[in-house]
Amino acid sequence: MKRQTVLITGATGLVGSAFVDKLIRDKKMIDLLCPPHNDLDVADFMALKRYVEVNKPEVIINFAAHRNANTAEEQRGDKKGSAWVTNVIGIKNIVKICKSSKIRLIHISTDYVFSGEGPKKGPYSENDLTESNMKSLSWYGWTKNLAEKIVLKDNPNSCVVRIGNVVRPVYDPKLDYVGKVLWLYDRNKLYPLFEDQFITLSYIPEITLVIEKLLEKKISGIFHAASRDLTTPFKMAEYLILKSRSKSGVVERTSIDGYLMQNSNRYPKYGGLKIGETQKRLGIKFGSWRDVVDNFIKYAKTN
Repeated sequence: MKRQTVLITGATGLVGSAFVDKLIRDKKMIDLLCPPHNDLDVADFMALKRYVEVNKPEVIINFAAHRNANTAEEQRGDKKGSAWVTNVIGIKNIVKICKSSKIRLIHISTDYVFSGEGPKKGPYSENDLTESNMKSLSWYGWTKNLAEKIVLKDNPNSCVVRIGNVVRPVYDPKLDYVGKVLWLYDRNKLYPLFEDQFITLSYIPEITLVIEKLLEKKISGIFHAASRDLTTPFKMAEYLILKSRSKSGVVERTSIDGYLMQNSNRYPKYGGLKIGETQKRLGIKFGSWRDVVDNFIKYAKTN
């Protein structure tokens, strides 16, 4: 198989770094370009253009994003803020260069492009239309929504991979959706969790598998990387603590409705991603949310 030269933007982030580590471990037939943000800012068009002209990647995988939804919300409406600059301006630059240089693009997106409310409740399939009303999304979700549209418009050689509630077996409150819950519980700091918010989990080894398959098959379109079934934060935490700490009935529950009254559209209530089309097109199978939690317990060092 011919070696591919692949430029990875955002390679030091949570998902990007795990993907790079796996490619290196597996000794794939890929020449990786992984410049740090200080050396290559996707919002700097000329710098990005020069880098591509010199290094000539055949594929760009874009992990670069302002991912913190809380800080993004503080920037709502600010087109000079880092959320807009990275998530919208950055992807405009990447797409422009990919089109002019005939480079394949794989862009990492999020389930936050859907509102999770009204008649448009999740879980969402790969073919569902994303939200068209900015007021129905968080600012983070809206910037990622626009980024998807930029990637897919008149660009048949591109892929969008949606993920959400990312799980990497790391016992860390900043790096892992499941690990944060256990970390807080062990310190008696776990707050009540939503019993009526519906989510899927995205397990990083399964995310990386999707991207590897896309590199191999060279197909385009929208793909999802998520658990095959829904859970709630409360139900997930109950299962996690029972399995890892042999404790039951210790998680307090609350409703998301009161929170959303104070923080409109911060989280989709009826969210989650369906994975049927992705499984069919890529020939893979995703685990259940319980499988994801079990893998976290098996591989994360939590004691």
